Amino acid sequence: MFSRKGLAAIACAVLACGSVVRAADDQSIGGGSALTLQNPVYAASAPRKPLMDLLDKVGAAKPLDDAGINIGGWVEISWTHNFNDPENNTNFGRVFDFENDDHTFNQAVLFIEKTVAPDGTKFDWGGRFEYMWGGDARLIHSSGLMDNHGVGDGPDEQCDITQAYLQFNLPIGTGLVLTGGKFVTPLGAETINPTTNWLYSHSYLFGFAIPFTNTGITAKYWLDKQWSVMVGVVHGWDKTNGDNNDAHSYLAQVGYTSDKWDFTANWIGGPEQNDNSRDWRSVIDLIFTYRAADNLTLMVNADYGWEANAAPDGDDAHWCGIAGYAKYKCNDMLAVVGRLEYFNDQDGSRGIGSTIYGATIGLNITPLPNDAFGSNFMVRPELRYDYANHDVFDGGSDSNQFTFGVDALFTF
Repeated sequence: MFSRKGLAAIACAVLACGSVVRAADDQSIGGGSALTLQNPVYAASAPRKPLMDLLDKVGAAKPLDDAGINIGGWVEISWTHNFNDPENNTNFGRVFDFENDDHTFNQAVLFIEKTVAPDGTKFDWGGRFEYMWGGDARLIHSSGLMDNHGVGDGPDEQCDITQAYLQFNLPIGTGLVLTGGKFVTPLGAETINPTTNWLYSHSYLFGFAIPFTNTGITAKYWLDKQWSVMVGVVHGWDKTNGDNNDAHSYLAQVGYTSDKWDFTANWIGGPEQNDNSRDWRSVIDLIFTYRAADNLTLMVNADYGWEANAAPDGDDAHWCGIAGYAKYKCNDMLAVVGRLEYFNDQDGSRGIGSTIYGATIGLNITPLPNDAFGSNFMVRPELRYDYANHDVFDGGSDSNQFTFGVDALFTF
């Protein structure tokens, strides 16, 4: 199994490329409801999605409701055009939208979950199983789990078990929530799940600064209604059944939430190099969200990472970046979203080899916002401009990249 950097390199060459779960995987980034002991993100109520509504109509939903079980999913398709018309048909530095002028079936996801809320009075258990089929699955395989194919050596649409974990609430204090299994990394503002992102394309921070998933054990505890802490032990970056060395990596998180703003500080650290248990890779990840008004939300995500003896020249590697977001909801049908970003990988340890700046503006269009079925459908067109200090785009011949992309999402 290759690292993310390796996957990006292969793609360029071939096409020439719960409690621990991030809050954004359970609600929109910077969503309107604050996370508290009485209203944790993983216990938030919502109107029935189409699949559970269908089960309700045939009388099958009540037993699931009584057991606290929810079943759902989403489908995403997309298309991206690069105005540079790169000869290798590759949009450099992109994650799930790296193929130029290619109609992509990104994701068809089905999940089953039983949510667990922190509670100091009773024991509870639950978990989540999430299965993906589509073009994005070939890019997020963790080592040792459905990783027999990747980019270029298998079909465009592949399968992946994105998440499979159990959770237990222990009635200690306000409630200690333990999570064990495979889960999306708690780092980062953007997520694998497209329905919880504001834009179709992903930031460089999502693609190159942090892992996609972790496998291991975490413990999360709410100190009060606003502050929480989490610690964990995991195999490492995107590793499940197998590890490339004899060492583990470690997670830590401090979170704060209120009606107006949220703050999360994440850290991951541990050896990640093959057959090397000495040289650590560490990342500090910060996320600030501010709900300025009912129709305006602002967010900033910043990362700083370093790894001993990991640069191509043998020196220590360093990378850093920051992304700022703004989302303005015009009405129930339309929202305008913007993102500005900066990512520095001058030593090339994360596969970029330059400093890159990006600007993206997009729309969230819900054509039928008042329809029980149609409100689950969204279209997100966007324009994006990227500039690099070196010629890294179009096969290494250009310092600029200008794209138009659009995806269509249906949540069920």
